[in-house]
Amino acid sequence: MRPNARHNAIGSQRGCKEPYRLLLFAMGTAAPYMNSPDTNHSTTRLSQLVAAYPQLPFIAPFVTFLLLMGAGGQLGADHLHWVYAVRIFGSLGVYLLFRQYYPPLGKAHWSLAVVVGLATAVMWVMVHHWFADQTWYRYTQVLGHDPAPKEYYDPWERLGHGWKVWTFLVVRIGGAATVVPMIEEVFWRAFVLRLIIDHHRFEDVPLGKFTWGSFLICSLASALQHPQWEVGILCWMIFNALFYWKKSLLCLMVTHGITNLALYVYVVLNRDWVFW
Repeated sequence: MRPNARHNAIGSQRGCKEPYRLLLFAMGTAAPYMNSPDTNHSTTRLSQLVAAYPQLPFIAPFVTFLLLMGAGGQLGADHLHWVYAVRIFGSLGVYLLFRQYYPPLGKAHWSLAVVVGLATAVMWVMVHHWFADQTWYRYTQVLGHDPAPKEYYDPWERLGHGWKVWTFLVVRIGGAATVVPMIEEVFWRAFVLRLIIDHHRFEDVPLGKFTWGSFLICSLASALQHPQWEVGILCWMIFNALFYWKKSLLCLMVTHGITNLALYVYVVLNRDWVFW
């Protein structure tokens, strides 16, 4: 449904339903109000910018996340609890800014997404522990490495047992299960997979179009983002295959979110901080 159509369908439900509308907007099923001249002018300028650079809505949230992660890394682990919050909410703000320019998200396919997400989380833990036990593995982590036990970030040791640690855990796990899947899926599945097929007019490539080149290159490229490269590649292969099958960004967002949620809950319960 086009943004104007969503606005006409939902825009009359103001007043007591305003918070509900904001939730719908964040989930991608409603458009923001655009009544004031200033807002219309800003939206027009943004639309012109996106028309000139159609890749911008897909790249900007992801790049914002990486830049904030790099900047926060310069401050050290003692500031991680608030640096991560800035990273999550900053990239979410950029995502919402460009929300109306994304293709339709599709269906969630909840049952399938939950099963695949949980299976992927189990795969991530088991496969990486096997690789990490091999003496040669550390030589293959050229873009990052597993932290040594003395470098683990244990939030209870860093933040104590009060409100700080629980706020950090909510933001860390909640952000990984919601915001991270949104910005990564619009970048990797909605942009990179199509860019590999046609780098001149990626936006004309249908969502979920399969080619061996896009499947393999995108999967291998995930090693650039994940120092635990072997599970990163396997995870992206699973996600890419699911996207080719269902052709639904929302399904991938839910699957990705379930994977991250299950993985981080496992980390906290088992104090397996190598995945943190």
